[in-house]
Amino acid sequence: MLIPVLAHVGRPVAPHDVWGAWNLDPPLLLGLFLISWAYWRGEVRSGRHEVDRRHGRCFFAALVAVVAALISPLDAMSHALASAHMVQHVLLLLVAAPLLALSSPAGALMRGSPMVVRRATGPLRRRLGLTRARQDRLRHPAVVWALHVGTIWFWHAGVPYDTALRNEAVHVVEHVSFVVTGLLFWHVVLHVRRRVSGGLGVLLVFTMSLQSVFLSMLLTFASAPWYSGYASSTRSWGLDPLGDQQLAGLIMWIPAGLVYLGAGLALLIGWIKASERDHGPYCPPGPRSTKARDPWRAPTQ
Repeated sequence: MLIPVLAHVGRPVAPHDVWGAWNLDPPLLLGLFLISWAYWRGEVRSGRHEVDRRHGRCFFAALVAVVAALISPLDAMSHALASAHMVQHVLLLLVAAPLLALSSPAGALMRGSPMVVRRATGPLRRRLGLTRARQDRLRHPAVVWALHVGTIWFWHAGVPYDTALRNEAVHVVEHVSFVVTGLLFWHVVLHVRRRVSGGLGVLLVFTMSLQSVFLSMLLTFASAPWYSGYASSTRSWGLDPLGDQQLAGLIMWIPAGLVYLGAGLALLIGWIKASERDHGPYCPPGPRSTKARDPWRAPTQ
């Protein structure tokens, strides 16, 4: 039988019961269902053009990553192992967030939402003071980059990390902040040519990769564990807390680094191709004739 892990109550999951530890939290399941339904409904109304189908595949692939991170037994394991928690973070930050940015879901979600929701968005924006100018400032590449980096470093510090392990509400805020700031960052990176040179996208991904490598090195080469929440839960998995943290650092270092590397290379290739389309290939000038032209000679037809 499946043993649903609701709100992570009780002791951390052990290896022998991990495959029964699914997070069947009703609000989470209902939220994912409503988002999927609204997106599907909005896509049907759009006429299902080819670009919409590509967006749809990215959107539902992002949902699969969210399910793997938050509903599968990985979520329960994240309360027992820092390494499992890091896999969860990688899925949210480097799989779900960029796929959501590629899907551009805002239009489809708005079309598929009930009329009462669509009518409420305008007054809600005005109440929050989200004018177009403020939204542009929030989407500025430097602001988005700093916000995303600050979020990553804050939640990997000892006190916030341990607080998220103990308090489910804080854990939810952590996950939401990862997805939201990641979505903002990848949206700017993947659509950067609309605003500035495509080379900025390469720079943003490169510098994001550098800070990720630095943080992962601190975790990997630390001489003592950072997180007290795993002091006793790692033993049943055959790991000590420091070894588990070092494994988490390696997960952030290598798999996450490969994602950043792949994204950076793809953006670089796209930037080069866009430059060639805009300016054309370079053609060196041919040799000039040394013969003096007769001014009285009629031009050749």
